[in-house]
Amino acid sequence: MRTFTEKQIEEYINYTDENVISKEEVLGQCFMCGRPLKEVDLPEGPERKVVCLKDRDFFVEQYEELLDMGEIQ
Repeated sequence: MRTFTEKQIEEYINYTDENVISKEEVLGQCFMCGRPLKEVDLPEGPERKVVCLKDRDFFVEQYEELLDMGEIQ
């Protein structure tokens, strides 16, 4: 299972803010399904800031694609 650091999640948030949607519109919600994070089960790591437990695998796939494309480090 992939683990994330706080720095990686912050970089993902900043990438999303600059290239996808304003972070003010999505913080507090799952970046994948849009449900409020306070209403869903959350993963254990820092990724709990951006994704629910149900969508964690999809998040990891997207994150790895961004890494492969050189969009994030």
